[in-house]
Amino acid sequence: MKRYEIQIRNVVKKDIEQIKDFIVEKNSREHAERYAAELYAEMLSLTFLADSIKVTEWKIAKKYSKSKREKVLMTHNKKWSIFFHTYRDKVIIDKIIASKLVKE
Repeated sequence: MKRYEIQIRNVVKKDIEQIKDFIVEKNSREHAERYAAELYAEMLSLTFLADSIKVTEWKIAKKYSKSKREKVLMTHNKKWSIFFHTYRDKVIIDKIIASKLVKE
């Protein structure tokens, strides 16, 4: 089984900070930190899972990446879609968006 190094783009880190800020408005800082940790854990799962996910043909994926081999991981609670691609021995996380916005 191939093992990948995870690279998270700065835009994704900013997205997660915005998600945390939203959660803090509705709940607590601790809850927001736990939620963000779960999102990062899901991204880190791609270390081993990246090859098992098929390339998407969704047009929206092309909006967030120039890669022709974009893939999407839906989080365990199905609320977020994580767009990524592989390049050599790396998984590059391009974007995280609310799954409700993915309509393809």
